Formats: sequence, structure tokens, C-alpha cells
Amino acid sequence: MLSPRAANRRALALVAAFTLLHLLICPFVGLGTNEAYAIASGRLMSLSYFDHPPLHFWLAHLGELIFGDTRFARIPFIVLGAGTSWLMFLLTRQLFGERAGLWTVLVLNVSLFFDLVSGNWILPDGPLNFFVLATALTLAPLALGRETLSVQRWLLAGVFLGLAALSKYHAFVFAAAFFLFLLTSTSGRRILRTPQPWLAALTALLIFTPVLYWNSQHDWISFRFQGGRAGVAHHIGIAPFFSLLVAQIFLLSLWIAPLLFQAVVRALRDKPNEQIQFLLWLGLPLTLFFVLVPLWSDGGMVQWAMPGWLVLLPLLGAHLARQELRSRWPKRWAIASGIAFLLFVVLACAEIQTGWLGQTFPRLFRNGDPTIEYVEWTPLAAVTRQISHGQRWFALASSWRDAAKIDQALKGTLPVLVASEDPRNFALLANARSLQGWNALIVVRSSPFQLVTAGSANCFSSTRPLSKFVIQRGSTPEMTLDVAVGLHYMSSRCSGPPLSKPHAGNHRLP
Repeated sequence: MLSPRAANRRALALVAAFTLLHLLICPFVGLGTNEAYAIASGRLMSLSYFDHPPLHFWLAHLGELIFGDTRFARIPFIVLGAGTSWLMFLLTRQLFGERAGLWTVLVLNVSLFFDLVSGNWILPDGPLNFFVLATALTLAPLALGRETLSVQRWLLAGVFLGLAALSKYHAFVFAAAFFLFLLTSTSGRRILRTPQPWLAALTALLIFTPVLYWNSQHDWISFRFQGGRAGVAHHIGIAPFFSLLVAQIFLLSLWIAPLLFQAVVRALRDKPNEQIQFLLWLGLPLTLFFVLVPLWSDGGMVQWAMPGWLVLLPLLGAHLARQELRSRWPKRWAIASGIAFLLFVVLACAEIQTGWLGQTFPRLFRNGDPTIEYVEWTPLAAVTRQISHGQRWFALASSWRDAAKIDQALKGTLPVLVASEDPRNFALLANARSLQGWNALIVVRSSPFQLVTAGSANCFSSTRPLSKFVIQRGSTPEMTLDVAVGLHYMSSRCSGPPLSKPHAGNHRLP
């Protein structure tokens, strides 16, 4: 029999070990495009932002403030990842016991997505996971037969739910799923007739109010952008559905996904008790909705369904705890999964540093090496030594992804505009008209005059080439950046792609 104290020690040891791993690999993995974008957007503190609520941008700002525009700006998110692991242990322990709690912590941390992505990188998924689990843990006594929770506990659940909503709009699907959990049981319907859950909902809404106010001042662009991504298309997307499902299986991890699916199916097939129903209601609607989105929409991203899978992980932890008492295979699985996970970490870090996998097997990445986005454009920083600092300068990119890399390389020293129909939050960081008369560094991955002749040349009194910068990974050149100078910006003369105009109507929904 595992004592609570021994279980706590083992859980803390697991959390500490994986947190240390995150800190050890941090210097070897450059900031990804989305991470650089979060830091760039977070430089301007705001009540909300174009594509997401504000919390992870605020944390990115905090990380950059303390650790600079470096890879260690991830540390607030690494701390949140550790907190998520501990909350997962507490939730599973409360529902299924100490041994199941330990198994679930291990499962969480050998998952590629939940450990290396949402538990490590500067993304909105980390804060969302933390506060979703905090909300579930606060409400978990309802799954253990308690119909009465204190007002303070309900208000605390509202606070956590509000913070989840400040992280990502997924929190509203989670809240709807919890409402359905209450609605489908006699005791739950009695609870809904009391004021406490509605006080919790009001608390969450009050915390979310800054996002509502900001959107009301910006033509509701964030809601329209995210809503448009899941909007109804004119065809059934069978191919996107299967491709994203395969990607989810890979990111859940090949050694976890089959067992997790089996645990969920078994929970549905058997007569579930209140604890299992609690998890199924909180996790399954969210999972199914975002797994199925590609069937009716042109949108869909691999991470959208992950919060639902997160809430379902305790079912797998409980399954492994039961099997451990009957068989040796769970321990063998744990050893094999740990080895596979660590091997993946080592190989991925080596690939990000050197690109060896793409060089050795060229056909493997014939559609593009996804690890290239973790190669930082640091050589570009030298461009600031080639311009006159007595004049006012901004940088001009051809996409929001390139703009994020440019901002990181220049460490936020210059405003960045985007000549694109889809500038994302860069449209709100700098108003093109306020830069009237400034000079621009035009940075593109191909000849600068490809961009210039597309319309941006009309924005300046004259343009000329300045420099070329080779971005290398190890000793291998990965790309060449061409930099041109545009002198004396005149917004009224621009044609072609808009230059980061801050109105929702200028954003084409992808």
C-alpha cells in the first residue's frame, strides 16, 4: 500500500526531474516562430490581442523583462508546466488514489505535447492547461458525491475558469461541458438551482471582461478571427481531418495514444461511476468538437483538441494503476516510454542544432523541415550597425512569421510592419501612418525587389539593396535574408499588400 506521504515525494521527484530536463534543453532549442511572436506582441501590454486573450502575452512580457529576449524567457511557462504536473497528480489522486496519480504524472510527462510543447514553450496552451486543471480540481468533490461546496470554493473555481478564459477561448467549451455534467444528473440539477454555480460563472465573466472591452474597441476582431477559423466551409474536409488526427496521435505520443484511446473506450463501455463521468463530460466534448472541426471547416490545428485529451489522462492513469496490480507490463511500458521519450528529446535537439536528419534523409522533409522555425535569425542583428542612428527606422517584413523572427533578432529595437493581408497582431503594434517620413529596413527571404515591385516601392521615395545575411544551422546554410533600404516612408502612396493596418477588415481569415 502506497502511503500519501510516499506518493507525494515520488510525484514531486517526477515533477522536479522533468522540470530540470526542460531547463537543460532550453539553451539548445531556439525560440520558435510562435514564441517569438508572443514576445513581440507582449512588448506592448494590452487588455487583449488579435488572435488570443492576453495571459500568455503578459507572461511572455514578464519572461522577456526578467530574462531578456532569450530562450530563458520560457521560464514562467516551464514553472506553469511543473504546476500542471502537480495539479494533475492532485486531481487524479482525489478521484482514483495515489498510485493512479503517480501514473498520470508519468503519462503527462512522457507525452511530446504535454511535456515538450505546452509544458515548456511560450504558448497559450500552458496557462490554459494549468487553469483548466485547477478548475477541475476545485470542482472534483462534486464527482465524489458531495452536493454542497462552500461559496468560497465555487468562487475559487470561477477565478480559475476566468484565468483559463484569459489564456484561450477553449475555456468556454470546457465551461459548457461542465454545465452539461451538472445538467445530466439529478444532484447536478439541484446544484444548478442554487446561486453558487452562477456566482462562479459571474466571477469568471468579470475576470474575462478586459477581453470583451478590448474587442468592443477593436471591431471584435479576435472573436471574428477565431470564429472564422472554425467556420463552415463548402466541402467536407476528410483529408484534413485524418491528417490532423494522425498529428494528434504523434504529439500525444505513439506510446500513449493507443492506451489512452483504449482507456476512454473502456470508460464509455463500462457503466461509469461519478468520477469517470466527471472526466468524460469535462474532456470528451472538448476533444470531439475540435477533432471534428476539420470535417466542416477549412480551419483546424493539431493543438486545438489537446486540452480535452489532457482532462482524460487520469482515466489512463487509473487504468495503469489497476493493471500494475495484475501484471508487469505497465512497468515495462513505463521504462520503454521513458527511453523513447528521452531518445526523441536528444534526436530533436540534435536536429534543431544541426539539421542532420534532413541532410541524411532528404526525402523525409521534402515538404519542408518543421524544425527550421527554431533556427533564430541572430545574424540579422548586425544590420543595425549599418544604418544611421540619427534617423528613425522601422523594419518591414512580408509575413507575420518573418516579422516575429525579425523582431527577435533585433530584440524589439525597431517597430515592425508587415506587408501582407494577414499581419496578425503586428497590425496593432505599430500604426503605419505614425511612421510617416521614417526609413525602413525591408527584410525578405528572397530578392528584396520581389517585395518592392509588388507595391512596397511606391511607399518610399527611393529603395536600394543593403545586405545579405546567411542563416546557418551549425555549418549548414539554411536560408539567405536580403535586406533593402526604403527611404522616407509615405503611407499615402502605398499600393499592393497593406502595411499592418489596424482594422479587422484588413485581416483575411485563413
